[in-house]
Amino acid sequence: MPEISVQHQCASLTDLAPCDTFGEPVGPLPKQTDSGFYNQANMITGTWESEPGTLKLDLDLTEFCHLLEGHWKFTSETGVVTEVRAGDSWVFPQGWKGTAEVIEKVRKVYMMILPA
Repeated sequence: MPEISVQHQCASLTDLAPCDTFGEPVGPLPKQTDSGFYNQANMITGTWESEPGTLKLDLDLTEFCHLLEGHWKFTSETGVVTEVRAGDSWVFPQGWKGTAEVIEKVRKVYMMILPA
C-alpha cells in the first residue's frame, strides 16, 4: 500500500539545492533552487524558490502552486496580467505561455502533472 509523502515546514526549509531553470531567462538568469519530495508516474511535488528576474514560460504540463513568500507577476502572451503574493494559490494550465517576473524573491510549493 502506498504511504503518505510529507515535506515538513516548507516555508523554512534550508535544504533547497540549485536546479534547472523553470523557463527561459529574459536577461540575467535568476538563481533558482528546489527541494522535491515526491516524484512518481506523472506527478512531481516540492518546494521551489527564485531570486528576482524574468522567465519566459511555455508550459507543457499543468501545475498547482501555493506561494509561501514573495511577489510574482505573470503576463500571458495575450496580455492578461496576474499578480500573486504570499498566501495565494493558482494553477498554470497546460499550454500557458507568457512571462513570469519575480518582483520579490518567491518560494512556492508545487505539484506538477506531466502529460500522459
